[in-house]
Amino acid sequence: MTDGDLAHALRHRGPGRLLACHAGPLSGADLRRAGLGPDTEVVDLGGSARSAVEGPVDHVALVADSTADLRAAVALAEGLPPVADVTVVVRAAAPHIGPPCPVPPASGRWEVIDARVRRLPGGGWSCALSLTDPVEVSEVAAAVARGMLGGRRGTVARAPESGADTGSGHDTGSGHGAGPMPGAGAGAVGPSWAGLGRPGALAGAGGRAPVRLSVADVPAVDERVVNPIGFTRVSKPRRGRLVSRGGRWVLEVGRSVRWRVPEDGAVTDAVVARLRDLRVVEVGWGRHSGPLAAVRAVAGLAAAGIPLVSGAVPRWAACLGPELAGVITRADGAVLADPQLREEHSVRLRRAALRVHGSEARWRGSVSGALAEPVVSVVLCTRRPEMVGFALRQVARQRGVDVEVVLALHGFGPDAPGVRAALAGFRATGRDLVVWECDPGTVFGSVLNGAIARASGSLVAKMDDDDWYGPDHLADLVLARRYSGADLVGSIASFVYLEPLDLTVRLPGPTECVFERVAGGTLLTDRRVLEEVGGFRALPTSEDSRLLADLRRVGARVHRGHGCNYVLRRTASGHTWRVGSGYFLRHGNGGRRPGWRPSALLEPHLEDAPATRTAEPWSVPDPAGPGRPEPAARLLAAATAP
Repeated sequence: MTDGDLAHALRHRGPGRLLACHAGPLSGADLRRAGLGPDTEVVDLGGSARSAVEGPVDHVALVADSTADLRAAVALAEGLPPVADVTVVVRAAAPHIGPPCPVPPASGRWEVIDARVRRLPGGGWSCALSLTDPVEVSEVAAAVARGMLGGRRGTVARAPESGADTGSGHDTGSGHGAGPMPGAGAGAVGPSWAGLGRPGALAGAGGRAPVRLSVADVPAVDERVVNPIGFTRVSKPRRGRLVSRGGRWVLEVGRSVRWRVPEDGAVTDAVVARLRDLRVVEVGWGRHSGPLAAVRAVAGLAAAGIPLVSGAVPRWAACLGPELAGVITRADGAVLADPQLREEHSVRLRRAALRVHGSEARWRGSVSGALAEPVVSVVLCTRRPEMVGFALRQVARQRGVDVEVVLALHGFGPDAPGVRAALAGFRATGRDLVVWECDPGTVFGSVLNGAIARASGSLVAKMDDDDWYGPDHLADLVLARRYSGADLVGSIASFVYLEPLDLTVRLPGPTECVFERVAGGTLLTDRRVLEEVGGFRALPTSEDSRLLADLRRVGARVHRGHGCNYVLRRTASGHTWRVGSGYFLRHGNGGRRPGWRPSALLEPHLEDAPATRTAEPWSVPDPAGPGRPEPAARLLAAATAP
């Protein structure tokens, strides 16, 4: 934010008492230099010494350094006096985040006189609201944050805890998404995360044993803001390096500094957007602003899917978590020039980081008894008895989610050849299975609705009976639903196996973004969303595309994730989407490979591979010469090795 940005945002405010509140590293002195007079009252919302504001206020200016700080300010602004004129300023936001158009509460409490949203000269945003009656500042902050991020009801309210110190007397720092150590109550006594983050803090003092930090001590990542959205397979041959300069980490690209890591190690959406073009970022575990801040920065970049690599992680950074540390150290930066290998590495990083450092994961773990993840009901509808076993095995291998299956047998019963054995094999895994026989004359859309009516999970996923799914398919969709806030999530059909030609083609297209189309065999949504749009249309074909169109019509948000967990199978016949191999050959300008060539993240099982000339990861060079292994050799052997 430039010096004139705040003055520009406040130029139309009326006379009276102005209260300027800031969330993030901006100081009161910075606010005054940015256009506020010396008599302006300034409140640091994240400060440990914050005092109560006395008397009525005519205007509140809430200045947030980033979108994450605005979300944190929703809770921090509680207790401020109600006001009828509020200006919210967000200094920087990533390009994919929308303008701060507020979404007022639906209770009708607001009567808006004037609302102005402006792009500020320095690149930030401002939203000025004038209301007939005073409202809570925290309510305005929530409305603006929801307008910027969109998403389902309730997806804006829960941000990482922020604010007061735990009672140690240490300063909690800037309030930049920071807060007391997780699990510490209001009256707990102990070191704050900011105190532990200072250089030398882990060495102990006065003969005390060194402080040992756990994953839970690292401030959580607000995944609604810092996440993989915006990741692109395309990168420039640029390598970033996290190195020490004057005792502070900076991210250098060549000889220039792209990012100066703040003292608290917080990563913002705007920072992530500036790093998307980098092919890889090397982490140099040297001097920095503090051990906990350093781990926080690495966890934030990993949660965003920035391709990180490093040498051995030092002992003081063990609170990064063993899984995330393993992903970072096992990667070879040189091979990430391959776009597919780079994307796979990014997916592994974001999984490891968000599962332990995400605010939702921390919140669920902190609830007494650990709140369970929602059950995912998978609906499988098939006309082909011979595909029942294959389809159930694709669900049985899912990990990281609690799954039930509703299997609709469309025109046949469990006595069909091979079906009873397939049902028994699935039930032996301990997962719930509901079997429903439906009339062969029922159109496919109605079959899907009947299966959904028999499901008990709060989330519903659609899987097809002949496509391949990686073991993290459902877990990644649940994770994407969490960080995107979308009403429906799905995957891109990046990999298509043309069985008659024994050929795999790769379809290009944007991922990790709001998009109107996702693969029909990868849909995941809430039961409530399906109820609001009336479920699937009673159609024999195109039921998926019509559902997506119905969602767009009611303003729902659809998120398209990566396609590394999914391979679409095309045979000569038997598909509700009736296009031939020529369609995929014309559109497969992402490349083609002979044989069955999925992403390595599919982790295929030998029994489910097709009859193919070769079965290897997409990024392995094409087979050539008589010395190459025969069908289903190296990929499947590697996938089943201990």
